[in-house]
Amino acid sequence: MISISNLIFSQDIIINGVNKNRLLNWEDFKGPPDQSMSYDAYTHWNINYTSKGISFKGDTAKVAGFSVTLTFNENLSWVKPEKQTGYLLKHEQGHFDIGLICQQEIIKQLSSTVFFKTGFQEKIQSVFSSVLDKYRLLGIKYDEETDHSKNKTAQNTWNGFFDTELK
Repeated sequence: MISISNLIFSQDIIINGVNKNRLLNWEDFKGPPDQSMSYDAYTHWNINYTSKGISFKGDTAKVAGFSVTLTFNENLSWVKPEKQTGYLLKHEQGHFDIGLICQQEIIKQLSSTVFFKTGFQEKIQSVFSSVLDKYRLLGIKYDEETDHSKNKTAQNTWNGFFDTELK
């Protein structure tokens, strides 16, 4: 099993090449707008992880730590210029907030999962993929329920959800 004593996690948040957690602004959206889409903006984020200092002793996997990085992809994120409003930006921030919540859950799951030497990498990838899939589906649900921000009541409910989850 994994030894988690002294397990170190680093959590990086990259927006436009800078490692800093901040609110998005319209200047962050550098991709060309897709005029064929019915919605007015699109937020794209990625998460990746690296493990640090893995050693094995018998059946035990010992990991010094994990680095989990959330990156806002400015080149795949876009907004139709005539649709830039603070209200729509708040909706798009919600998509990035889903990425932040996903990152937190990946860290939580990796820190509480027992790993063995056999299948160690596969287990890490399984944890990572299952959490990532969960939050990709949450992003779809978010857009469905808010009608891409047009349902103000649902949007306000989701805004409260994000505020609670990210405290």
